[in-house]
Amino acid sequence: MRCKTLTLLFLAAAAFVFTGCDGGKAQMSTGETNVLGLYQNAQESYAPSSPNTFTINTNELYTRENFSGDKTTLLWGLITIEDY
Repeated sequence: MRCKTLTLLFLAAAAFVFTGCDGGKAQMSTGETNVLGLYQNAQESYAPSSPNTFTINTNELYTRENFSGDKTTLLWGLITIEDY
């Protein structure tokens, strides 16, 4: 009886853990990456940055002509690196 109960509890816990796992694709578009807010990357974003962030543009760091439009945010939006 005890073995059956433990087996059922294990199966219920496994079903709870693995139910609805889609790798986060339902919440983010294909070109977005988010690691607990510490690192966020949006490809081809071109969205304006918030006024509450330190914004770094890659054209200030070096010169080039083919910008990707990627936007990288670090530390929950404290630092934003724009490639446009």
